[in-house]
Amino acid sequence: MENLFYLEQHPSCQRYKSDIQTGFKCSVIQAGEIMRETSMFYNHLLFVNEGLISIDCNEFANRKIKKDECILLPKTSKASCRALRRSNLLVMTFDILQSICDKAMLQSYQPLHRQMKYTFSPTPIRHPLTIFIELLMVYLQGDINCEHLHEIKEKEFFLVLRRCYSKEEIIHLLYPIIGTSDFKSFIFQNYKNVLSITELAELSGMGRTAFDAKFREEFGLSARQWILQEMAKHIRYKAMEPEATIRNLMTEFKFNSATHFYRFCKQQFNCTPGELLRNSRAR
Repeated sequence: MENLFYLEQHPSCQRYKSDIQTGFKCSVIQAGEIMRETSMFYNHLLFVNEGLISIDCNEFANRKIKKDECILLPKTSKASCRALRRSNLLVMTFDILQSICDKAMLQSYQPLHRQMKYTFSPTPIRHPLTIFIELLMVYLQGDINCEHLHEIKEKEFFLVLRRCYSKEEIIHLLYPIIGTSDFKSFIFQNYKNVLSITELAELSGMGRTAFDAKFREEFGLSARQWILQEMAKHIRYKAMEPEATIRNLMTEFKFNSATHFYRFCKQQFNCTPGELLRNSRAR
């Protein structure tokens, strides 16, 4: 990119993205380096161009992603990424989809989505997605970082995906965000910030009966069951950390007694808190 004309003019544009929140960026992780996100506010698609990484995400542990593979880290998840070898990544960060066509595509996949089981395993990167990634890396490494470029390339990515991957493969990659309605997005953004389900219903502007019915329609579970499942995912993730203790878990997740935490572990994990720690570290 040494021959890029008027390089100094690009950062001066008001549409230049110097601080990426959503869009694309390159990331190099040295062997042994660990990147940890305790609670993500956006979805992150990781494309591994070089190297080998290991990812823990919620209840899934030690998923290995190698060169020419990609995987989605969904919004609100807890995840950590460790480079087993020096790794070069392209990261696509996004929230809600921009295109009506992309939203309609994912909504149309819901019947098939309900029949599939999510395993948090990588998807292969193949032609012409490889060319899409190569060209985007050239742009980013050359500081062509226009906000409009990021928006255009996000839309292009979904076009490439629809053209070159089967419905089953797309669902496999994007499983956590398929069927994410405005109501679901509201729940993901707010359920950790309230003290009760009644407070969450009030924040949504719905009566409790209507809220409960809408919640079960969207999630297939009651609000209480779903929140307990989400808490269990985050507790299992935290339990995998070497420094985790029973006391730390109780404090972070606001259990008011050892008996309460013991009952929770037996119900959600079918084991005691001590067994949870031992089992999680052995994974």
